Amino acid sequence: MFGRGILGGVVLATVICLAASNTHAQSTNVLKECVAVSQDTNDIHACMDNYLNLMDNNIAGMTDFLSGTLSGEALAGLGRSQSAFSEYRRQNCLWYLEFSSPRTEAELIAKNCLANMSRQRWQELQGLLSEESASAETVSGFYVYGAGKNSFQQCGSEARYWLAGDPSVVNDAQQLYLSLATSEFQILHVVFAGTIDNASEAPEGHRGLFNVNTLIDMSVPTESDCRIPGNLSAFDLASGTEIDESALNTVNDDDLDVDQDEPQQQLIAYFGDWLVDCTENQGRKECALSVSIEKAGADKDDPGGSLTVLRGKQRKTSLELTFPDREIDSPTLIRWRVDAFTFGDLVGSSILVDEVAARQIVPDDRFLRTDLLPLMIDGVELSIEVLQNVDDASGEEFLGTLNGLTKALAFSDGFVRDGA
Repeated sequence: MFGRGILGGVVLATVICLAASNTHAQSTNVLKECVAVSQDTNDIHACMDNYLNLMDNNIAGMTDFLSGTLSGEALAGLGRSQSAFSEYRRQNCLWYLEFSSPRTEAELIAKNCLANMSRQRWQELQGLLSEESASAETVSGFYVYGAGKNSFQQCGSEARYWLAGDPSVVNDAQQLYLSLATSEFQILHVVFAGTIDNASEAPEGHRGLFNVNTLIDMSVPTESDCRIPGNLSAFDLASGTEIDESALNTVNDDDLDVDQDEPQQQLIAYFGDWLVDCTENQGRKECALSVSIEKAGADKDDPGGSLTVLRGKQRKTSLELTFPDREIDSPTLIRWRVDAFTFGDLVGSSILVDEVAARQIVPDDRFLRTDLLPLMIDGVELSIEVLQNVDDASGEEFLGTLNGLTKALAFSDGFVRDGA
């Protein structure tokens, strides 16, 4: 599940298996796609696990998004429906473990069943968004990701925004982009739920940030998709139509007229060295738990970094490790240790680098929920080692305390649940 030894196979398999996440790929066989990449059993299992993690994140995000639009019996019915689906999916797929043999093949058949049912459930939840509610709550546009690019452009707007917000959703969007794009910097059509932030600093060429909280859809452009300034559609761009790049960097005055809602409620608390900042905005409650990590043996003035634990509804959790004014090319250069237990580099995490900092994003997946986070909660000290290259035996070590994290999480969960 973690460690540098299996990274190569996992990354290779991930590219193919994520392609099955396209909501238009109704007939995709995830197991067949994974086997086509590698015949190695470990690689196939890793590919299937990565796909299941992605779909679980997508379903959780879509369920949270829908929960914010419902109330009363409709909201309760959605909860009952999701619980019933989870139990039915488990019962319907895990019986393959007893029906098939040998065990390794039976597990792959069961995982393929889980993958197919998860994809169908995500598509079903998408269908609950009527055209009217979707237009009011979601934003359609175009997305490009690659070296130095992480840009979202809303339909009908000439302004570009750097994709930010929920790290796990950003990571899912980037991984899904890599699986669908067939050429470098290909423009894909997307539907996000999120908000525009014109006030925050963003990389050059971007008007601000687009803080995404749910990935609704991403697909290769079609002629029916909306158009961008210059009367060009994403389909035109994908087909090779040339466009004046400078025209897309022009800021339209209409893009400045975006409501910047102040949080309806905000609570800030300290638990030891951990700072907890909880906010409620338009019914969405979330908390950011942050602690500094200092360079081992260095003066306090030496540059360090920070670790942020993002906590949301139903204890959805992701991590963001930040090193200001530093370039780190790959998550394989960052090694994690909690007390005496060494995780090494975290498979499934991603790196975002801009003019401000290098950030490692650890998404809300099985590894975080069942391995990393429980050790952090029970732990005393976090050690982060940053290597210059993967062949180094050691690198710079950064240390942060885990004392106070347990109380900080309890405080955050209480806020998200009760609002106080």
